[in-house]
Amino acid sequence: MIKDLFLNFSLFIFFLFGFHRLQNILRQKLPNKFQIVVGMIHGIFGIILILFGIHVFEINILDFRQLAIISAAYFGGFRAAIITGMIIVAFRLSYFGINEGSIFAFITISINVIVSGFISKLVKNYWFKWIYMILCVMILSSSFFFYQHIKYSHQLFPIMPICESFILMGGLFIAVFISFLNRNEEIKLALKESEERYRSLIETSPDGIFVHKNGIIMLANEKAGTLLGTEKSKDLIGLNIFHLLDPNLKSKSFDSFEIFSHFRDTIVQKDNNYTRLDGKAVDLSFSESNIIYETKEATMVVFRDISEQKNTERKLQQANKLLHQLSISDGLTGIPNRRYFEEMYKLKWEEAQASQKPLSLIIFDIDFFKKFNDSYGHLEGDKCLKIVANTVSKTLDITSDFCARFGGEEFIGICDTDEKGACIIAEKIRKSVLDLKLPNMNSGVNQFVTISIGVMSLVPNLSIKMEDAVDYADKALYTAKLNGRNQVHFYHIDNEIFI
Repeated sequence: MIKDLFLNFSLFIFFLFGFHRLQNILRQKLPNKFQIVVGMIHGIFGIILILFGIHVFEINILDFRQLAIISAAYFGGFRAAIITGMIIVAFRLSYFGINEGSIFAFITISINVIVSGFISKLVKNYWFKWIYMILCVMILSSSFFFYQHIKYSHQLFPIMPICESFILMGGLFIAVFISFLNRNEEIKLALKESEERYRSLIETSPDGIFVHKNGIIMLANEKAGTLLGTEKSKDLIGLNIFHLLDPNLKSKSFDSFEIFSHFRDTIVQKDNNYTRLDGKAVDLSFSESNIIYETKEATMVVFRDISEQKNTERKLQQANKLLHQLSISDGLTGIPNRRYFEEMYKLKWEEAQASQKPLSLIIFDIDFFKKFNDSYGHLEGDKCLKIVANTVSKTLDITSDFCARFGGEEFIGICDTDEKGACIIAEKIRKSVLDLKLPNMNSGVNQFVTISIGVMSLVPNLSIKMEDAVDYADKALYTAKLNGRNQVHFYHIDNEIFI
């Protein structure tokens, strides 16, 4: 008997599982006839339960058709319960004939239909609804056994306790089972809605978005296809993201991807150059974050074209570089100006002080340049300054030395050498200017343009100020002029050395 009840109950569980999946389709396809269809399906299943029922007495069958009625009431309401009850009663009467068992079945089914129908309609709480309907079935089932006991002296035990236990436990199990299916369906629906919502957001996003697993693109929106040079986004599906990278960036980007993969909660933002599928190079700014896609770990990449921004930045950098160059260059001669000299002088002074290496200053100016301007004009004077500045710069070009216009016809240079090396360089500069053979007939020194040079060399320390070193070199220049010009004079703190 218990084995047969388990079979009957198993059929009912199998039916509920299938119907629960079917009900959503029925609601969509037959919204106006849903209750009728629910009632008919449960009624047909009630017939199956009767066929697999258990003969407990001569003309009485025990099965779970009453649970089929409350299931119909739960899913389809009062109308569905009525239709299920009518089908079950009609089959019971036609199959077993009109007898006492059929009449009693008709009465209990009718009561169950009415009570379950009202309960499903009036009781809102899920669990109370099922408990009330199950108690109704248990009361009806108990009345059947008491009736048989009173009229035919049939024993109540053990059949009645077993049957009632199956109804109670089976009903509660069905309630839990349906609750689980409902919850599962709600989760699936929520996930589907969430996925649709995210898909909609992705598709309407002004940025390109794609999702990849281990570098293989699984999902992409239309904007991603446009930015990466495809006619349709589906052309990106299956591509390896590293095929889109500039070849020079592949190794570095792969290492970055490996690091990113080990830190799943990070969001990385980068700018990279990509080669579109149509061959065009494009600058993209992108951010990537880890997500769950189709129940597996994946990476979502959001990116936009910043080529125009990058071009603007490059132009701005070039403009800033040019502006900086102009700010440190002398407008006439093109060599560094005094401002840049002061910056470089401070830097070289600190380096020499830290390394305790010698640093030399060379100051020179053109002899009697005022007479040159008076004789040949200011335009020729400017031209002379340019030629001299260019010549000196070329003379110093083979070293790490540095020369700038200090003011007027005066120039200053910095050399990373000692006094001997500085004097050699200074003499070389003097001769290179003289060898230009620029006419200066009224200078009184030479028929050609000449320069006078003052040199100062020292190892910077805390007892000497930067300004003092410049002053010493300037004093050496002044001495060179007093001694007849067109010469190099070296200034030493303790004594003076002439060349």
